[in-house]
Amino acid sequence: MPLTQDYVMELRREFPALGQTLDGQSIAFFDGPGGTQVHRTVIDAFARYLTEANSNAHGAFEFSRRTDRTVLAARAAMADFFNAKRPDEIVFGQSMTSLTFNL
Repeated sequence: MPLTQDYVMELRREFPALGQTLDGQSIAFFDGPGGTQVHRTVIDAFARYLTEANSNAHGAFEFSRRTDRTVLAARAAMADFFNAKRPDEIVFGQSMTSLTFNL
């Protein structure tokens, strides 16, 4: 699909934060990875996790097991996306900066 103005506007509508205005003007986001605006599906998935599974990992109760399953599924999906040999090669952290400092 060619990148037309209409297609760009259609894509922007899928990112709710990009629809905001300030004093009647559109907002430009230049704050880099720390302020990355997310797709509607990410917001929906995060809200679902917070209401259905939000818990510490590795506990002996259902919400904790849901968290563990969510993390394992995310690792498997990212391993597939990056063509990793195993899901345990995938690590999540607060930010790339914090992960780099911990190497």
